[in-house]
Amino acid sequence: MSLIIRILLPVFLLPLCLPAYTQNYAASLIPEELMKNANSVIREHKVSYTINSEKEVIKHQSYAITILNQKADNQAVVLIPYNTAEKISLGNFMIYDASGKKVRTVKSSEILDRSYVDNMSLYTDLRLKYLKAIGSAYPFTLVYSYEIKSPKLYVIDNFQPYASENQSVQYAEISVINNAQAGLHVSFSGENQPDISSPDAKTTVWSFRNLPSISNEPYAPNAYDIVPGVFITPDKLYYSGYSGSAATWADYGQWKTELLSGRDQLPVSSYGKYRQLTANCNTKTEKVRKLYKHLQSTTHYINISTDIGGLQPHHAADVENLGYGDCKDLSNFMVAMLKAVDIEAFYTAIKAGTGKYQFFMDHPGHQSNHIIVCVPLENDTIWLECTNQENPFGYVGQGIDNRFALIVDGNRSRVVKTPSYSGKSNTLTSNFRLETDGNDTFLKGSFRFGGLFAGMPAQISRQTMHDQQQWVIQNLEMRNFNLRNHQFRIYDFEKVYVNLEIAADIPGLFAENGGRIYLPLNLNNRIKVPEKVRNRKYPLVIDKPFTQTDTVTIVLPHGFIPELMPEANLADADFGHYFMKTSFNKGEITCVREFCLKEGRYAPERYKDFQAFMQNVSIADSKQLVLKKE
Repeated sequence: MSLIIRILLPVFLLPLCLPAYTQNYAASLIPEELMKNANSVIREHKVSYTINSEKEVIKHQSYAITILNQKADNQAVVLIPYNTAEKISLGNFMIYDASGKKVRTVKSSEILDRSYVDNMSLYTDLRLKYLKAIGSAYPFTLVYSYEIKSPKLYVIDNFQPYASENQSVQYAEISVINNAQAGLHVSFSGENQPDISSPDAKTTVWSFRNLPSISNEPYAPNAYDIVPGVFITPDKLYYSGYSGSAATWADYGQWKTELLSGRDQLPVSSYGKYRQLTANCNTKTEKVRKLYKHLQSTTHYINISTDIGGLQPHHAADVENLGYGDCKDLSNFMVAMLKAVDIEAFYTAIKAGTGKYQFFMDHPGHQSNHIIVCVPLENDTIWLECTNQENPFGYVGQGIDNRFALIVDGNRSRVVKTPSYSGKSNTLTSNFRLETDGNDTFLKGSFRFGGLFAGMPAQISRQTMHDQQQWVIQNLEMRNFNLRNHQFRIYDFEKVYVNLEIAADIPGLFAENGGRIYLPLNLNNRIKVPEKVRNRKYPLVIDKPFTQTDTVTIVLPHGFIPELMPEANLADADFGHYFMKTSFNKGEITCVREFCLKEGRYAPERYKDFQAFMQNVSIADSKQLVLKKE
C-alpha cells in the first residue's frame, strides 16, 4: 500500500501558486542525505493562502522539483484542478538542467486546459490545467507557479510536503495571511512536526526542511501516521450563499442540514407508491430492505456536479424521475423513501476508500468524500451504501468499514463510527471433493466469503457470465484447471456472506511418479509471505484480521494407499495460528487447513518475527500428501 497519499481536492479545494526564481537549482547542491533512495527531490514547495473575506481566498503556490531518473517521470506531470467560479492565473513554467541553467520556458500552448470529467460524470464545472514536462537529460528541474482566486471559504488545505514515495524534500511550507481574522482549525499528521513562525500578526507559516526519502514497507501504519502534513480549515464557512459555522461538529452538521433543506420532498403519489411497495413487510427492517432493493433496481450512479453541487444533493423528486445521481443524490433519495414509510434515516458523511485514512476528531469541518445512509432501529443500526447496485443489503464493505462518519441531523449532528470486522467475521471458507478416474480429476465444492471478503464476490455476482468466469479463473489458485460451471449466491438477511459453488477438471493432478502420487493440499488460499525488510523503519500494523478454513476430501485412486499424511501446528501469541490435519477413512482422505491472522500493532523490530512466522506457515502449508501403490 502506498505510503504517500496525493490528494486531488474536490471542486471546493483548488491549488494556487506564485514564483520566486532566484534559487540555484543545480542538482549538485542537493544535500547528500536527501539523495539516498530518492528518485526525485522537491527543492522548494511554497503554498500561501490569503483570506481577505469569506468571499475571497487567494492561494499562491510555487513549486520546484528535481527529477533524478526516469522512475520519477510521473512527478514531472502537472495537474492543477480548478472550477469555473474561480479565477486562475498561471506563472512561468520552466525547465533547468543538472547545472541549474534554464533550458527553456514552457509555452502556454503546451499547457492544456480540459474538462475534468471522468467516465462516471455526466457534467462537472471542474477543469484541469495539465502539463507533462520532459527534460533533455537527467537530472532536470521543473519550476512553476500559479494562483487561484476563490469566492468561498470552506477548506484551506490538507498540505503534504511529499508527493511520492522515494522522494525527499529540501524545503516546503504552507502559510496563511489571515486578513479576515477568521478562526482556524489546525491539525498535524505524521512523524515530523512543522516549524511554526509568525512574521507578523496576521501571518502564520508552517515549514519543513530536509525531509529524507520515504520508502514503502509492507504492513506499514496509516500513511498519515508517517507522512507529515498540515490540515487547515476555517471555523466560519461560506459557499455559494450558504454561511455557517464549523466551530463544533454539531455546528458543521447544522450547516450541512441547511444544504439539504427541502430536498427530501417527494410527490404525494410517491408516498402512496412506497407505502404500497412495503405493505406486506412485517418489520421495519423488511421495509428498509424492500426500498433499498428498489433503489438498486431503479437507479444508477452518475455524477453531475457544479458549484456547490459537490456538496448539495439534487432534489429527491428529480432523482426519482431521472433514475440517476451521485452518492449525495441517491442517499438523499433513499432517506426520502424511508421518510415516506415513516422510518427515520440520516444522510451521513464519511471518508470512503480502500486504504487507511485520516480523521481528526477534534477538528470539526469537511473530512469526507462520500455520503451513505444510517438507519437507526430499535435493536440495530442499518448502514446503506446507495451507489452500488451489487451491494448486499446492510453490507458495510471495505470502503466504509471502521470509519468515523458524521450523521447530519441539524444541531444534533454527531460523529459515530461504522462497524468493524474481527478476525472471526472476516472469513474465507472452502469445502471441496476430489475424485479421479485414472486420467482426469474432478473437483466439486464451494467457497464462502464473509465479512470484508464478501464485497468483491458480491459485485462480481451481478456481472456478465463471462466476467464472472474470468474472475473465478483468475482468483482460484489451482493450476491448469478447467472450469465447468459456477454459481454465486448472496445471503444478506442476518449476516452477509457470498457462496460460490464450482465444478472443475484438473488434468494431471494425480499423475504418477515412480509408483507414487504427490498431491498438494493447498489447492487454494495459499499463504503469501511478505518480503524481508532490512532496517525496518516503521511499526508493523496488521489491521485486517481474518480466518480462512479449507477442507478437501480426496477419494483415493484405485490401488493406492496413503504413505505420508502431513500434519502441522504453528502458533504465535501475537500473530495468529496455523494447523493442517489429515485423516484417512474408508478410501478417503480429508485434510483441514486453518490459518488465523490476528490484528495488532508492534514495534519495527517485530517485523522480522512476523515475516519468519509467515514463512514457516507457508512452508507447513506446502506439504504434500504422498500416495503409494498397495
